[in-house]
Amino acid sequence: MTETRVGEWLVDESAPLGSGQSARVLPARRVRPHMEGIVEQRAVKIYHAQGSADQRRRALEEIRVQEQLLGCPHAVAYVDAFVAEDGPFAGCLVQVMELGDRSLGDHLAAEGPLPPGEAAAVLAGVAWALEDVHRRDLVHADVKPGNIVRCRGLWKIADFNVTSVLRETAAWDLGGTYTYMSPRRMRSVLAGRREVRPVDDLWALGMVLGECLLGELPARVDHVSEEEALRLAGMVLAALSASGTDPRTVELVRELLSSDPARRPVAGAVAHRLRELAMAATLAPTRLLPRAVFTVTSYGDPHLEVFAADTRGLEHGWVIGAWDGWYPMDGSGPGLARALAAGCPETYRQHLWLLDHEGQLWRRALAVDRETYAPTEDWSPWSLVPLPGGVTQIDIASAGAPWTAHRLYAVDEDGAARHTDRRDDGEWSDWSPVPGAPADLVALRPGVSCGGLAALDRSGTVWHSPGLGTARWRRPLDEDHPPVRSVVPLPDEGLVVLTEDHRCVLHPGGLVSGPFPEPPPGHYTAVGGSSRWNGHLELVLGEDDGRLVHTWAERDATGHWRWNTRWWDLREPPPV
Repeated sequence: MTETRVGEWLVDESAPLGSGQSARVLPARRVRPHMEGIVEQRAVKIYHAQGSADQRRRALEEIRVQEQLLGCPHAVAYVDAFVAEDGPFAGCLVQVMELGDRSLGDHLAAEGPLPPGEAAAVLAGVAWALEDVHRRDLVHADVKPGNIVRCRGLWKIADFNVTSVLRETAAWDLGGTYTYMSPRRMRSVLAGRREVRPVDDLWALGMVLGECLLGELPARVDHVSEEEALRLAGMVLAALSASGTDPRTVELVRELLSSDPARRPVAGAVAHRLRELAMAATLAPTRLLPRAVFTVTSYGDPHLEVFAADTRGLEHGWVIGAWDGWYPMDGSGPGLARALAAGCPETYRQHLWLLDHEGQLWRRALAVDRETYAPTEDWSPWSLVPLPGGVTQIDIASAGAPWTAHRLYAVDEDGAARHTDRRDDGEWSDWSPVPGAPADLVALRPGVSCGGLAALDRSGTVWHSPGLGTARWRRPLDEDHPPVRSVVPLPDEGLVVLTEDHRCVLHPGGLVSGPFPEPPPGHYTAVGGSSRWNGHLELVLGEDDGRLVHTWAERDATGHWRWNTRWWDLREPPPV
């Protein structure tokens, strides 16, 4: 490996990720001072110093575009930009971005055709990214498999080098790849107008979807020709029809490759349909656990993540500005999940714990950028975590944020609760009994945005403690309160409880709160909570069949908690 220093980064020139007339993309790493053992992995795009003034202008425009798309989870995340001051790249403009491990083009070359559900899952997020691009009055103008990159298992759109700003309905065409150009774009180039429009990105997406389903395109276009573009589209549709591909997916390709741009659906509608196709393929009901399980976590505004598991496997979805949808996670290692817990015992490094039905506890971790919240690496492999010996654990929970002490709680089949703390040296303490905890417990939950604890025993009685160090527990609800099956402790000794008759109720305690929204009708079996910052509460309700609904509250300047007026169904595709 040959490494060259560029600013704070060491770039590996022996393993280029891509190159073009104006720039090279190289893998890079950085070790920050006083943060020994933490190595950041990124991709660095180095623009040629000898480039023309127009090339430099386009490079700066690409960086501005990526800055605008910060927070879009399906666009490769921008991290930084600077001019190299010395070394072999002195004077070069440098862009630092999220590092991917594979392009879609390389993936298709290695794996061949993708099943319709997998192809839909791969491109649904790309379509959402295009919706974000178009909403900002931009046109990507070079959608192709080589510009779709896998980062942490998610497929994201990359390379905004020829992205243009709309002037009314069209943008100036800075070039692209002929094979993925629409007939009207070809016609515009031939006429000297050089116009590109959002609908041209949709044509390209249709061509990419066809390529995913076929493994490769029947032909390539190597020159500007409206007739060749139409001929290639016909060949793709004929090949898909002959292959017996899912008719709904073929119909979507047909609409995207329509010669009439007005008949092509907008990017948001395409994302919605692709998500439905992916969900139908990957989340079809099979043998469900008696209770599907989930956990909710956050590592700061604007992020919220939900992990859910049943016999279909483990998946996660998240909010960065808006709910994005569901993505399967690698399930190798643990068996079916009995319980899940998640938290951030390390600064900007999320941990996920899975307790399986064999009584084993598994853990994996993921590091994210402190500014963009974009992952800086893939999930770590699953590893086993030691548990208290001699008895099987039936539930787990986690507490703490990157700026507070972190604990992991476990409840065993005899009803005893224990905890382990993350020490200052980064190691975990031995498991210890929770001081003063009641007997015959089935669950223990740490407070959301507070230091309290709530425990639930086999009779459905809720017990509350101000914190681990007090060893004081009391019954906060009346003795005639209906049995409770799930509980979330809130600030000021507030509680959200889910009763045995599946009603979700807020008991405010000392919490000054506005009206609590009535959940939609459902057979709810669990409630979970998290907080993105001190003035925020998140709640998720879950049903046996895996349905999840979500609401939240924010604290205003007077200290009053204002609840959102409705619950949102997280199993529904994001709104178009």
